[in-house]
Amino acid sequence: MRISGLFQLFRFSLCLAAAVPSVATAVGKPSNQEISRQDLSGIVSQILKSMEAHDPGVLPLATVYKATENSHAASLAMMTSWRTIVKAESPSLLAIDTEQGSAFFITDISEGNGKTEAILRGRVKVVDQRITELELFINRSRGDDGYAFSATELSENYKVLMSPPKNREKASRTELEAIGAAAWDSSDSLSVSVGDNCQFTEVGATIIDTGTYGNDSTAPLTCSWSSTRPTDLNARTSLVIDEELGFIVTNGVVQGKVYPYYGNISTFIPDSMTSAQEAQEVWFAQVKSQGNVTLVSSTEATGENFEVLQFYDNALQALQFHVFLSGPNMTSSWV
Repeated sequence: MRISGLFQLFRFSLCLAAAVPSVATAVGKPSNQEISRQDLSGIVSQILKSMEAHDPGVLPLATVYKATENSHAASLAMMTSWRTIVKAESPSLLAIDTEQGSAFFITDISEGNGKTEAILRGRVKVVDQRITELELFINRSRGDDGYAFSATELSENYKVLMSPPKNREKASRTELEAIGAAAWDSSDSLSVSVGDNCQFTEVGATIIDTGTYGNDSTAPLTCSWSSTRPTDLNARTSLVIDEELGFIVTNGVVQGKVYPYYGNISTFIPDSMTSAQEAQEVWFAQVKSQGNVTLVSSTEATGENFEVLQFYDNALQALQFHVFLSGPNMTSSWV
């Protein structure tokens, strides 16, 4: 009887061991299923098509997801994007990070009667094939970002970025992450070389600064790695790291002022650019004293900037500012 009892206990122990996974197996298994570039591209397409259909319910949302549109939180069913967008083109720029399960996209859209184009940009994060985060911005005019804007230039400008040279030298993920971190910290001593043909754009447009008095060069501005770049130590500096195309997608908050500018336009100047702000104050005083033009009052503002960089062949190949302006001293819902 004693031997039989021991045998039964031994057999029960074997069954229990087979039924319960080992600690090593449970700990070692990743929580996020592997996701491909094609998978993430497909989810971005689903998002855009659901907007055209005004039906966010078709999307593979997680049980609990976080979402914002133009910096404020809302359920997708209550967002403007699913109410007004009637046409969303294929992304002009698409950065994909399979390691983090995230993607960043920019495309031109049509709303309402479709006669006026706007620009939609967004970041999506996917876990186990379901959307857990969606961050959207819609820019409809130059006033939304503070200076340059062009839905018509968007596709042509970004075409070259999506087709880099096949024989390029790709940067490592570590290198790309370091550049993203330094982009939002002016005290970072990292030196970044700028490519001869580096493309500098703001919300789809090449940037032409005619100057305060309208007599500066009409040539597009080029990229620079400036010591006066804004610092945001809370910036999200590696939202999407696309090792294949060399994209680094970051997001930070910039404090500054909206000033009247040459002609009838206004411009947003970050507080870190003190010399530019001082020059604008001098111009404002001069023009105001003439009394023959109307000027918008200078007003403090916050710029939330999706800054996108592209780096390969050991040099910066593209620098993009995607700014959306709001009131002063604002912060991001995502920090």
